[in-house]
Amino acid sequence: MRRFILLVFLPAGLAAQRPAVSPVLPRLLARVQDTTVSVWLFARPTASLETISQRATAAGARVRVLSRWLHAVSADVPAAALRELLQDRDLRRIQPLGRFKLRHPSPVSRSITAPALVPGDTCGFTPGDNPVLGPSEMPYRQLHLRPLTDQGINGTGVRIGIFDTGFDTANPAFSGITITAQHDFVFNDDVVRNEPADVAVAQSHGTSTWSLFAGEVAGRLHGIARGASFLLAKTEDVRSETRVEEDNYVAALEWADSIGVDIVSSSLGYLSFDNGFSYTPSQLNGDVAVTTVAADMAAQRGILVVTAAGNAGPFSRTLSTPADADSVLSIGAEDSLGTIAVFSSRGPTADGRIKPDFTAPGVAVCVLTGIDHVGREDGTSFATPLLAASAALVKQMHPSLLPMDLRAAFRSTATKRAAPDTIYGWGRPDVAAAAVFPSGVTALAPLPAAGPLTTITPTFLWTVGTVPSFATPVRYRLRIGRDTSLASSIIDSVTPAQTLVTSQALKAGNLFWRVDATAKSGETGTSGLIGPVVVPAWATLTALSNPAGMVIDTAQPTFTWKPALVSSPPGPLSYDLFVQRVASGSLDFSVANLTDTTFALPVPLERNTAYRWLLVVYAGNDTSLIRSQGSFLVVDLGMPTSTLLYQNFPNPFPAAGRDSTCLWFDLAIAGNVQLDILDLRGNRVRRFVPGPDFPGVLAPGRYGRGSGSGGICDPRLMWDGRADDGHPLPAGVYLAKLKVAGLLVFKRIVFRGK
Repeated sequence: MRRFILLVFLPAGLAAQRPAVSPVLPRLLARVQDTTVSVWLFARPTASLETISQRATAAGARVRVLSRWLHAVSADVPAAALRELLQDRDLRRIQPLGRFKLRHPSPVSRSITAPALVPGDTCGFTPGDNPVLGPSEMPYRQLHLRPLTDQGINGTGVRIGIFDTGFDTANPAFSGITITAQHDFVFNDDVVRNEPADVAVAQSHGTSTWSLFAGEVAGRLHGIARGASFLLAKTEDVRSETRVEEDNYVAALEWADSIGVDIVSSSLGYLSFDNGFSYTPSQLNGDVAVTTVAADMAAQRGILVVTAAGNAGPFSRTLSTPADADSVLSIGAEDSLGTIAVFSSRGPTADGRIKPDFTAPGVAVCVLTGIDHVGREDGTSFATPLLAASAALVKQMHPSLLPMDLRAAFRSTATKRAAPDTIYGWGRPDVAAAAVFPSGVTALAPLPAAGPLTTITPTFLWTVGTVPSFATPVRYRLRIGRDTSLASSIIDSVTPAQTLVTSQALKAGNLFWRVDATAKSGETGTSGLIGPVVVPAWATLTALSNPAGMVIDTAQPTFTWKPALVSSPPGPLSYDLFVQRVASGSLDFSVANLTDTTFALPVPLERNTAYRWLLVVYAGNDTSLIRSQGSFLVVDLGMPTSTLLYQNFPNPFPAAGRDSTCLWFDLAIAGNVQLDILDLRGNRVRRFVPGPDFPGVLAPGRYGRGSGSGGICDPRLMWDGRADDGHPLPAGVYLAKLKVAGLLVFKRIVFRGK
């Protein structure tokens, strides 16, 4: 029987271990019997890539790439071999390769073909142009690069990888440029220029994108990052009969990482599959396309990947891969006025993330189009290298910045930072501001996460990190207020220091603060709004300040308090103390100019009277009033000489957060006692004595008072507006009735209702 069970269930177990298959493949295999399909074979974690590669080769496949990052093999697999691999339990997933497909419009702009130049397309020097930048100055102006490039910052020390269709390395515009490495992933050699098998324009697109980094044509074009060193990867085959797939892109990323690279710029996009299939919009979620996954893995390794959003606008969700990657900077195109280009692809991603990340000039951009020829071109292909080159300048100045640090620096200075959207993303960065203040202004103290302050004169601290010398000195404006708008600032101060000790005591409660920095060169940074930060009371009353009230047995109590910390000036603190009757508000005692935090009352207070005490705290010329949280009562511990019914309190009730009223009475002689609540018709609605808590005969004494710190009232003699059966009574006037031998007393009670 056991063997039978194994025979029945084993096939199902095997099926569960078969690789997941892209929906494209079954449809393809059902339609054709003899074809070759380019696929990614994703191995299970325990499987060896070499084993998978050998197995695929033995089945008749041609292996293209082994990706350590993806733990996958790219191969051209005959249909029969693919059907065999679909049963391989060492494979986790099989997915077709996307291909670099020319579309109109596409992530690669019109420069992929021979540009049809018309009058106005040529970038020529005109009077008034900058003698070095000429007509290529527009991106410098839009991205605010001149404060950096005029200081000689040119990407020195930064390694930049460029993935494209090829590069004319012999063009004199690139004379003196450092090429660290180059590799042709199409023909698998180290020549990235046109080769005999290439079409004539193969290298034109890559040359144009590279020229924005490193080209130099006197008076017409000046690359932004000519001091950088370059890794040039020819990943795309523009020959119409050849499908150049994503595996070249993945291989190029791993190649660049193995050599050492800081930034990768790719004016490329992958959307279409072999045989007409494409990534669906739902698959552009950052987790499906291999170029997307690999680009995110590059970011994890410290490589900033900058890629074109695509030229399929103006509709939403028109991104291509790897622009949907979470940690990649996807770049849209705008014109010289900052208006989004109609062709620029829009987001969001399938999982709702904002894309593109940023925009840069991508309309009528001056690029190298031949030997000593500069023309104007459109496309996110050119916005991308402009942004990547800008990042290289910031990276040169701040080598320790990681990819997400650079993204944050650009976000904090970009034109749409207040309201990013799926058209512009965060907008066009102010690169100079990002370089001067890459982390903005970092607030150090006080911070909400640190909890309430212990001082009423806190020290405000912040930092901007290392500021380049051309931007110093920096002025800081500190604003402190009670609301998030800081419209009515408590403090509004300008200082050259990164600290400020408040010279005035801050009142208790929440406060918000913000620091804005302005460099000598004009760049700005901000901490954003910090808060709420809780400022403590100037003093905390530590005696006779129970919210429920207190009963004490001494008529000359000692008052104590704990002051908050305060700097000098405006400290040290001094105090005025007042003792006030609760019922009338009149003062029974006051004393001024105390410097100690303990005071023993020199005169007795009246017994059986509710008091509260107040402290006026002085910090310089400013004051703060502190009230006791509850009242206190000095009781007479002796036997009462007369029988009395006191007025209930509070009255009316509920009041001041108390939902019940207290009933006090004194009994001079032992005897029968009745304590009732009556309505105005004389009907009893509630009886306290005799009752569950009190017998009918009571001993002499004082009833209704609390004891010690437990409260000013005895909870057994508190009325909450309910009848004997527990149902709530209507609001109105009621009577408290005390009946003892020879005495009948009434007190009027006003009940406000629940």
